Amino acid sequence: MISRHLIVVFAVLGGMGMLRAQEGDDHMKEELGVNDITAPSIAQILKDFSMLRPIPLELISSNDRDAVYDNRLQTSFHFGSLVADGFMLTIAERAQDVEDVGRALIRESRALGVSDRLTRRSKVLFEYCGKGNWQGMREELIRTQGDVEKSMVDLRDEQIAHMISLGGWMRGFQLAANTTATAYSADKAKILGQADVMDYYIDRLETLHPRLKKTEFVSALTAKLKELRTLATGPDGNAPSEAEVKKMRDVSNQLEEIALGPVDSEGKILPKTPATAAPPPTP
Repeated sequence: MISRHLIVVFAVLGGMGMLRAQEGDDHMKEELGVNDITAPSIAQILKDFSMLRPIPLELISSNDRDAVYDNRLQTSFHFGSLVADGFMLTIAERAQDVEDVGRALIRESRALGVSDRLTRRSKVLFEYCGKGNWQGMREELIRTQGDVEKSMVDLRDEQIAHMISLGGWMRGFQLAANTTATAYSADKAKILGQADVMDYYIDRLETLHPRLKKTEFVSALTAKLKELRTLATGPDGNAPSEAEVKKMRDVSNQLEEIALGPVDSEGKILPKTPATAAPPPTP
């Protein structure tokens, strides 16, 4: 985990890039750069990724829902990854797992200081789980992320709103890339070629505080995301090839491992223990 030295840096993020508040939530969101025009729609992204079947349940189970981070950056990544997991689990019709994800989201919302809204939202999610209302669950998970984003905007913490969105995209992309690498088709590969979305998140990482950007942690995240960006669009503009998709799978696995893995107080990436290390790539 990132501890005291970087906690200071993470705290600085709350004051970076703030713009003067204007009347009305929509105007405020536009000022802070999280409006519908500039920000990718997490609902559409996950809907696109969920078209790639089968859902990799074993990979979803590898995400530690009880993980606790001592910094808001990794907490935001984990929150986004849980939303992505929950969305995919509704496609697989795993109600109990979705309910478990909902409880994990409540815990993470407390760490982000926005638990009031999520506690109310989770009651509806649990009700849908009990009824097997899969579409309702999907919509409620997306509303959950929307509520947290709005809370971050209300708190003038737009950077965290962006990082939650990035966390959801990274996890959704990882799941989709693993599925596509296992059963390749050009149509599936086209869904992975979201160069404009990748450009957006690269730009978001580039706007982080300079001290944080210089850490091995954020530098590695940015480098892996840029590597995915290169693979997403070949020189001929066609969908990524099967070999490129397998490489995208491997890079996305590495990206997620970095985002949610251990980091020391100086922002250096630590090796994972054998018990928690990611499995080797599938040929």
